[in-house]
Amino acid sequence: MSVVPDPPMAQSSVERAYEYLRRMAIDFAMKPGERLNEGEFARVLKMSRAPVREAMNRLVSEDLLTVIPNQGFSCRRLSASEVNALYEVRADLEAAAVGRIPAEALAQGLRSLAKQHAAMRREARKASPEALADRDEAFHLGLAGLSGNGERLGLLRSINARVRFVRRVELSDPVRLKRILGDHGAVLDALKAGDLEEAARTLRRHLLLGPEEVADLVNQALTLIYAATVA
Repeated sequence: MSVVPDPPMAQSSVERAYEYLRRMAIDFAMKPGERLNEGEFARVLKMSRAPVREAMNRLVSEDLLTVIPNQGFSCRRLSASEVNALYEVRADLEAAAVGRIPAEALAQGLRSLAKQHAAMRREARKASPEALADRDEAFHLGLAGLSGNGERLGLLRSINARVRFVRRVELSDPVRLKRILGDHGAVLDALKAGDLEEAARTLRRHLLLGPEEVADLVNQALTLIYAATVA
């Protein structure tokens, strides 16, 4: 298991364990498939095993950890087929959201989206992949949120967590980043013109990647994960 940051302190034991382990799971601080030791985490977090186990079970329900009866918890696997499926579902949800934005919400939300897009463009050359992933998620969730469907947003947040590491790899490539920023601008142009159908089509094309590109991103992600555990 790789070196991890000190856990936060001002929370309940379960919430503290959950936030700590969730960040590790999203960032693949453990190798895919690696067995997890509840006792070790309990010692690091200076708490009993019970809240750690509760936090782990919560992360299993979010598909960020896995559990096998009589064997215990382990880090989730990272597969191209799963990531590709998650990208497809994300595209379906976000395109559906854009197609259902009420006129009054669009008028109010466009300025905020434009500011987010401009900030991401300004920071593109100097920001870390993690910071760019924050910007990218904020833009997409802000866009999807204009439809007013909180359940859809919850699903998108869950998907974002599961593909976060791969998205960081995607955003670290200057060519891909330039394309992403251009697509964001095209979506905004369609929204400014009041053409929700075109905005949804553009967004869907933006979010869907070919299986070969997804496989390449996953292979790069796995290389980074295993390189970090060796370093």
